[in-house]
Amino acid sequence: MKKQILILIILGTLFSCSNNDDDNLPQTIEMRINHFQNTGIAVGPVLTLLVQEGDEIGTDNWTKFYSNIEGFNYKPGTIYNLSVKTEPISNPPADGSSIKYSLLEIESTQEVDNETLFDIDLKINGENFITTDNGLELLNQIGIDCNNLCNELETLLQNQDVVVGTFKRNSNSEIQLIELE
Repeated sequence: MKKQILILIILGTLFSCSNNDDDNLPQTIEMRINHFQNTGIAVGPVLTLLVQEGDEIGTDNWTKFYSNIEGFNYKPGTIYNLSVKTEPISNPPADGSSIKYSLLEIESTQEVDNETLFDIDLKINGENFITTDNGLELLNQIGIDCNNLCNELETLLQNQDVVVGTFKRNSNSEIQLIELE
């Protein structure tokens, strides 16, 4: 009898310590993508999507998204509502995500007026995201028209650890600086 109880305790312990298989299954999530990208620091400086998931959708809370969504082709100036499949990656790279994201469906899109203002981090903790290889750009990818704020921008980038710019969109490949903080 004692052996049977001992075996039941051992089996109970083993089963209670096993991984939850639901954590290893693909899941479908709803995700909203903002109409502009922001900057962030991964292995180096990068442009990130701004996303909302679940209960955050429709709020003012946006999170920087450092992964990519397989099958999704982002276009600036558009807010996207997506259905996305998430799958755990069993052996992710040390500097990569442990989750693979794949587009299932674009549920809706909303074009945003070019006059809509938005903020982008131009410098975070001393990391400058402004490049000058091909004129003034955000990480050599998005052209910046600094308007009449070019000198102020240069001064702030040299003297501040954090610089945020308020922009409006000129085109999909260029943004116009409206204000600095």
